[in-house]
Amino acid sequence: MDLRQLEYFVRVAELGSFTKASILLSVAQPALSKQVRRLEVELRQSLFNRNGRGIILTQEGALLLEHARGIIEQVERARYALSAIKESPVGKVVIATPPITGKALTAGLITTFRERFPKAALEIIEGKSRFIHEWLMMGRIDIGILYDPPASPLLEITPLMNHELSLFSLASKSPAPKSKPVPFRDLGKFPLILPGHPHTIRTLVETEAAKAGIKLNVVLEIDGASFILELVQLGHGSTILPDFSLQRSSFSRKLQLNEIVGPRLKRELKVAVSLQRPVTRLARETVKLIRQYLGPGSDFVKR
Repeated sequence: MDLRQLEYFVRVAELGSFTKASILLSVAQPALSKQVRRLEVELRQSLFNRNGRGIILTQEGALLLEHARGIIEQVERARYALSAIKESPVGKVVIATPPITGKALTAGLITTFRERFPKAALEIIEGKSRFIHEWLMMGRIDIGILYDPPASPLLEITPLMNHELSLFSLASKSPAPKSKPVPFRDLGKFPLILPGHPHTIRTLVETEAAKAGIKLNVVLEIDGASFILELVQLGHGSTILPDFSLQRSSFSRKLQLNEIVGPRLKRELKVAVSLQRPVTRLARETVKLIRQYLGPGSDFVKR
């Protein structure tokens, strides 16, 4: 039994005539009769009573007609739904992002998303990477943008870009020579303002310090890049943040940035899709948009 046989059967039944059905379907009458006969053979049932005045449905034929109409209707609905999705994905996608990338996404991504997917809804939540990771693992969000998430079978992770970390100091009081790299081993000489545990920057810096056998002088533990930079501006210490932070701050004239070398410190920004939720076409298309704004070749660090 195939869909074409059912369609032929329904038209013959509705019109009560093979001749009329062949005209409507633009199918030769012998071919139409052959398909209906094959259906009867397969089902081992007579679907029509044929006589000199025409054809009428048998009891079995009437039962099949009821089911066949439903099957054809469901197939048409599926075709329509698939066509609609192809034209424009529907549904809702929930994204979580750190504040710094959220600012870059807000204007550009939302505008493009609404233009491309007018029938879809978008929700963007800001949060720290550790919270975003928890939300992904619990299936509370569809997509997370976060730093260095651990590998998991519950996540589909794609790299976006590396952010190099630099040393920020108050220019008028900085112990570091202007425009010269600072060796990592010298960071123990600086009073540092760093995020608290388990922030990825704090973990990265302390891991490298342990490898190098140096002790860091952490004088303040503060969450929030803007707050940290404000404290640096007030002379409370130096900090280690992504190199683009100076371009995004209002303190750029008062602060000094020095590269850190031996080793260089890098965090990798990644986009993760939760496999705890259905991965829809809309989610896939949204990941493509995120890569457009935050991935290789984007101008995120220039903004």
